[in-house]
Amino acid sequence: MNIFEFKEKIKELPYFETKELRLVLGDKFTKTMLVNLKNWVKKGYLIMLRRGLYLTAEETLKNDSLVFATKIYPPSYVSLEMALSFYGIIPEAVFSTTSVTTRKTKKFKTPQGNFSYQKIKKEAFGGYETKKAGKISFNLALPEKALVDFFYLNRHNLDGELAQFQSYRFNQDFKYDKKKLLTFAKIFKNKKVSFLTINFIKYYVA
Repeated sequence: MNIFEFKEKIKELPYFETKELRLVLGDKFTKTMLVNLKNWVKKGYLIMLRRGLYLTAEETLKNDSLVFATKIYPPSYVSLEMALSFYGIIPEAVFSTTSVTTRKTKKFKTPQGNFSYQKIKKEAFGGYETKKAGKISFNLALPEKALVDFFYLNRHNLDGELAQFQSYRFNQDFKYDKKKLLTFAKIFKNKKVSFLTINFIKYYVA
């Protein structure tokens, strides 16, 4: 099977794992196919995001890196600096796609960029929407949840003072939802997170 025949077989799969490929190809999935996958990656026809997870080179041109984050290390959702930048809450461009997960903290270096995942408690895993880019779905934190996740994972370095918040250049004109901020903070059951959230509301929410 050449690359053109292969792409025709997987045209309904924007990304695929080897276990899915076995189902699609049936008895045509052989050891030779594993060799082909390796060669097609070397030639640039396919991109390997992590071991056993592939997508076609054409698919990478259609989407930003954050679209692939949920697939690389599930369960997870894009949050923290990447989500805050996406919403325009912080002005800086973010060069690593940041997510949270209930699994152990982990980082991946891929041809599509760097992906980092930080662990949060299971009770606090939520507050995201599932969005779709073409045929690929991905999870993205709501603006307020991205902020509270940021407070939780940086709580030991944050003092809740206006000067420090200003150093992050949080967008004062963004329409933050006070109720959502307080609800998400409460889920963490952490005094420091609640303190930081309340102070943020005092400075940034009309």
